[in-house]
Amino acid sequence: MSPSFAVVGSGGIDHAIAIADRAIRNVPAYAAHIRAASPSCGSVRTVDDFRSLPPMTKSNYLAVHPRTHMLWHSDAASAGIWTTSSGSTGVCTYFPGDDVATNDGAGFFDSIFTANFGSRSRTTLVINAFAMGTWIGGTYTLLGLLELRRRGHRLSLITPGMNIDTILTALTDLAPCYDQVVIAGYPPFIKDTLDAAPSHLLTNDIKILLAGEAITETWRDHLLAKLGKPQEPERICLMYGTADAGVIAFETPVTTAVRRAADSDSTLRNALFGDTTILPTFTEVDPMLRFVEVDDDGYLLFTIDAALPLIRYRINDRGAVHSGARLREIVAAHGDGELSQHIDSSAVFLSLTGRPDVAATFYSLNIYDGNLRAAFEHPAMSSALTGKFVIDTGVDHEQNQTLRIHAELSAQTRPDDGLCRDLTALCLEALRDTNAEYHELHRTRGQSAVPVIELHGFGTHHFERTGPKHKSTIRTGGE
Repeated sequence: MSPSFAVVGSGGIDHAIAIADRAIRNVPAYAAHIRAASPSCGSVRTVDDFRSLPPMTKSNYLAVHPRTHMLWHSDAASAGIWTTSSGSTGVCTYFPGDDVATNDGAGFFDSIFTANFGSRSRTTLVINAFAMGTWIGGTYTLLGLLELRRRGHRLSLITPGMNIDTILTALTDLAPCYDQVVIAGYPPFIKDTLDAAPSHLLTNDIKILLAGEAITETWRDHLLAKLGKPQEPERICLMYGTADAGVIAFETPVTTAVRRAADSDSTLRNALFGDTTILPTFTEVDPMLRFVEVDDDGYLLFTIDAALPLIRYRINDRGAVHSGARLREIVAAHGDGELSQHIDSSAVFLSLTGRPDVAATFYSLNIYDGNLRAAFEHPAMSSALTGKFVIDTGVDHEQNQTLRIHAELSAQTRPDDGLCRDLTALCLEALRDTNAEYHELHRTRGQSAVPVIELHGFGTHHFERTGPKHKSTIRTGGE
């Protein structure tokens, strides 16, 4: 199916065309990708040329071509740093970063730290609590923020990664030296950190930078109350990013205000995001750096200049692109003229509704059905279970996350504590073996990362026979 062309953010189309044209000539894998679809295509000059280019995916491009052939001029040295992610099989996919990616990231951080945190004028300690190592979060953030120092932001960094004790020690020892503290990390881990902090540490002027998964406004309010700043939602900023592309878009004080207005007004929510009960993540995007299209199935396509250029790349996230002019019009029409005046009519906004190939998001990492197949196909489980399961991530009233796995018992089996313990052990082993991010999460978080198993009778609960296909995913208490 041919993707539809983005109708807003067209200021970036010339740049996107230039990236594609350059890649056909200088990236061997992309030239092969284009020839397979259109043997006569040797250049990209017009909008129609660009629209005719076949989309990239992980399966039809990243997993097919030799790694160096996907880089400019097949030059491995063009990669300044490599990061990894693991998908449904646990096999690592490598992504290169270069100076372009660092500068783009610094640009996004510059906007956030200027508009949300004011770090050009206030001394700022940044505690980088994203996972360090081969994962993108920690290193990408470190490189981008070091560049901010060179651009005049008055900030210092410490990189404890996902170590709560070290973070709290930094808050104790270093925070008093600065006007404010920004803690950057994955939403559930940041909450765990603040929950573990003595109350006197939370009296520091703390702001939060997040990435990795959606948050609800209830979750934001919970953290703001913990920080003693219930009327300052812009104090918490969420970035939308991926291992493939780095930061793509980010919340601003305006997008947060619009989202919170939509959260309390279903008519506005429906006007902005359609008939949905789940509030999308809502961010601003720079089409000159992240050119976005939406295909006919609602999937986002990105064109991004990088060491490994991505051209009409489908990450499998669904969403929509909104013009600032149209956003301003809708907000004003629903009675919030003051807020509408703060919306830049020339800006471009991105709403993100989800990723259907991911069974669950837990502590900001993706859990896939395939990560658990080995547990349910184990010989010890073959007679007791049907093999059907549902992954459910939920939160309690304190916004603590739990990973639950619902398993269907075979017709002749009754719930049993021993079976539940055995399946828990098998699921934990399977997750650790096939998902590198989960392996690290379990290493650092221990028992709180262990899945909770719930056994259900044959044909009951999530497993009622109501249709021809079994759904392996259900989401509750989150977005």
